[in-house]
Amino acid sequence: MKKILEKAKTGIGKNLDLESRQLFKNSTWIFISNFVGIGLAFLRSVVVARILGAESFGSYAIVVAFVGMIQEFLNLNLGTALIKFGASYHHDGRTDKLTVLAKTFLKTSLITMLVSIAAVACISFFSYERFISRPGLELFVVLYAVAGGTRYFNSIGNGMLRLYYRFKLNSVIQIIMDVVESVLVISVVLLFPKNFEIFFATVIAAAFLNGLICNVMAWWELRGEFSPYAHCKYSLIQPDMKGVRKFVVGNSLGNSLKSVMSQGDVLLLGALAGSAQVAFYAVAKKLGYAVLVLTDPLMNSVFPQFSKLLAARKFTEIKTMLRKITTAAVVPALAFLVFAYFLNEWVVTLIFGKEYTAAGPPFFWHLVGAVFSTLVFWTLPLVQSLGLIGLRLKIYTLAIVLGTAVALWLIPQMEAAGMAIALLTATLTIGSSFAFFSLKEIGKREATEA
Repeated sequence: MKKILEKAKTGIGKNLDLESRQLFKNSTWIFISNFVGIGLAFLRSVVVARILGAESFGSYAIVVAFVGMIQEFLNLNLGTALIKFGASYHHDGRTDKLTVLAKTFLKTSLITMLVSIAAVACISFFSYERFISRPGLELFVVLYAVAGGTRYFNSIGNGMLRLYYRFKLNSVIQIIMDVVESVLVISVVLLFPKNFEIFFATVIAAAFLNGLICNVMAWWELRGEFSPYAHCKYSLIQPDMKGVRKFVVGNSLGNSLKSVMSQGDVLLLGALAGSAQVAFYAVAKKLGYAVLVLTDPLMNSVFPQFSKLLAARKFTEIKTMLRKITTAAVVPALAFLVFAYFLNEWVVTLIFGKEYTAAGPPFFWHLVGAVFSTLVFWTLPLVQSLGLIGLRLKIYTLAIVLGTAVALWLIPQMEAAGMAIALLTATLTIGSSFAFFSLKEIGKREATEA
């Protein structure tokens, strides 16, 4: 796989600028990791959806969305702030400040993780039936929140590795853990078919183990960089913390609104159409958005690259890179959508079985949104690098309002397909707005420098 990617990059490298080649170089190992991870996740979903059936799989999807949305509201996404501000420290050779910032974020993550678990437990205790129709899963919901809390630390560990362009070790570890998780979950489902409780307990255990090992190995990889500065005090970065806090709060609110779209769609559909429609919607979404395996590595790599380029005020290089990588993908993307339009139901039934035939139409609409997201994968990292937090909040709010209005209008008639169109509406609003305003901001900064 790695050799194939290297040959592909060599063939197209002549047509790319220096920063684009750096982006693809940084993305190689992330691409391999994501390709394996998404492939295995997709395999797990096929096996689980077929064996559990639509009702049970829909209930599982609702629980995941319920916990995910609560935890995202309380997740400060400190890894993003670490890259943004850490890029300047790294550029200036201030590893001491970077170490203190990482320590501060780790302590904060522990607190927010505990608060998120308590929030999930309280909401489950007082309002369980309002969100989840299947009885008896309260304990599983709380335990899943404990496992999900490891993502708070994943954000920081991955952020540090990305900042130092150390993608290989993290990717190898993630591949190993994805294989272990897939073997565990698939084995349990095959050995105990239709046993929802044993399946869910295995998912929780695998997710917790995955997060724990990935975090330990990430910090082990970077110990040589930061150990000499472990004694440094918070006062070293205190003058910078006002700007850091402002960015963290704004970015966290933006991610919370993003979570409303990525998780709230499942809860809204479940409330209006039932768990079976959620199952159709969930498998369609997973299948449609699998195409993001192509651009998620680029998105992860380009944020620290944007941060460093902006710190060095290389505006022309940024615009050249964006123009070339976007125009190169337009024609293949359109051809792919034409193909999918005629074969969406056939693809779904071939993979998930006839029980999921109704997932065909929502699959196509999800695919349109995913393909659009691949074309503008760079918009969110660029907005974050530019510090346009207020703009992000406004656009997400607008997208949620538009998407919710479309959902309430279409779900009664189109069910899962209506929710997919609503999500597409929000996705188009966000991507196009981010592209327009971020490029406009770069133009302003470039003019100021001139």
